[in-house]
Amino acid sequence: MRIFIQLDDVYVSNLNVLEPLLLDLIGMNQHSIYLVSSLPKPAESIGAEWVHPDQAAQFIVDHSASILIHFGPVAKWAKQLPSYFIPLSLPQLQRKTNWIKSWLEKKRFNTTWQAATKVLALDEWHAQNRPGTERLYLEKALLPNFEWSQLAPIRSALTDGNQYLLAFVGTDDIIPIVKAFSVFKKWQLSTMSLVFVFDTEAEKEKAANTLLGYKYRDAVEIVRLSDFKLEWIAAAYLTIFTEMNSHRFQFLTYSMRYQIPFLMHHDATEKAFVLPAMAEAGEYLDFKAPDVLANHFKLYYKDEMYRAAKGFEIYKAIQTEIRQFQEKATIAWPRDLV
Repeated sequence: MRIFIQLDDVYVSNLNVLEPLLLDLIGMNQHSIYLVSSLPKPAESIGAEWVHPDQAAQFIVDHSASILIHFGPVAKWAKQLPSYFIPLSLPQLQRKTNWIKSWLEKKRFNTTWQAATKVLALDEWHAQNRPGTERLYLEKALLPNFEWSQLAPIRSALTDGNQYLLAFVGTDDIIPIVKAFSVFKKWQLSTMSLVFVFDTEAEKEKAANTLLGYKYRDAVEIVRLSDFKLEWIAAAYLTIFTEMNSHRFQFLTYSMRYQIPFLMHHDATEKAFVLPAMAEAGEYLDFKAPDVLANHFKLYYKDEMYRAAKGFEIYKAIQTEIRQFQEKATIAWPRDLV
């Protein structure tokens, strides 16, 4: 059996977001896997054959012995293959300023969904937010184990070497977080930085304008999702989340697997962003109360033992979440797809 994984035209802004998922798909499979992309072949060993789309057809010697895993519309070279769609975005959760573009993207997404042999969810959050998906049992491969020497350059690039809080949030969440950060910095009197990760260039520019004149602007960095590296999470002191979308949920699970404690916004009047048992393993609080949020920054900074204990607690929580999801799964990878 030959399994083709299409990496072009994915519903995600950066293939680095896919890295841990690809490790799971490649590492827990005994069949021949072909990663098909027009991008140059990576220099490092990836455990699968890297194929250009123009060359893919010659590897599909028997359509009945090949399947396609895809994260966006099916490419022409794979039209005749059974296709299994793993959505990495939810169009209804994407904030677009151009309604025509938003409508076209939703239409394209729905067409991809309807044409797939099956649509798969790899965790409970995606299963619950995408009615009609089937839960796929996929054993988790180990995430890359980054040494200090590998993370130090990441800190240098992001924050001139300072420890940092890593925030995956929307632009509407900037003000309450920087208010809390101001209280923390006034108390801390040291070099902790705050790094905001925004989904688009437009959001990054809006954030920069919002922060003009901010007292601690030199301690705040603004980056885009398109530049994301898994090392950002592994090197973080804390991670911060507000409203969820597909990739933010992935980042939350990576934070938990790396035992990086997280803070998550919770408004009791609104729908919870993730399952309570998972959220409450971290810190679940209302960011609209800056003093409360600042006190959590202080708590983690002054009590390293508490930080380590919470890291272990969230690691146990994500392992429980993974196990419970696997018990509900109706499809096993790759047995039930090949």
